[in-house]
Amino acid sequence: MTAPGYWHGGPPGLRPGDVIKPQPLGEGAHLVDGCPTCEARKRGEQLPTDDLDSSFVYVTSDRKYASLYAAGYPDGGLYRVQPLGELVPSLDPAPSWSCDAARVVSVYDPLVRMTPAQAERLLRYIARTYPEPPR
Repeated sequence: MTAPGYWHGGPPGLRPGDVIKPQPLGEGAHLVDGCPTCEARKRGEQLPTDDLDSSFVYVTSDRKYASLYAAGYPDGGLYRVQPLGELVPSLDPAPSWSCDAARVVSVYDPLVRMTPAQAERLLRYIARTYPEPPR
């Protein structure tokens, strides 16, 4: 049995071997509109996957879901990653986890852009595919 592949949609310019580290809220961290975890953080809620400074890297097994996050950055990229540290399930609807850091394995798409209509279609896909958050 092979291990699942993990994706990360994030800032531009990462290369294979780069380590993605957490960016605590208030220090340029990126929050995506419509993401349940991001919306809870905007409201200042403490989440089960948060430590005191809310500093985690998030990975998902769904490439399309990661591309939504990549598109939220100016010129964001979509990366295959290897999680570093323990994987803790997140509250996002798609299968996703928080971890201490992630190493870029490969660059799938160095520049992910979406129109609002494309992002809306992708959010509908997520809602249809993952109607309930993982437990």
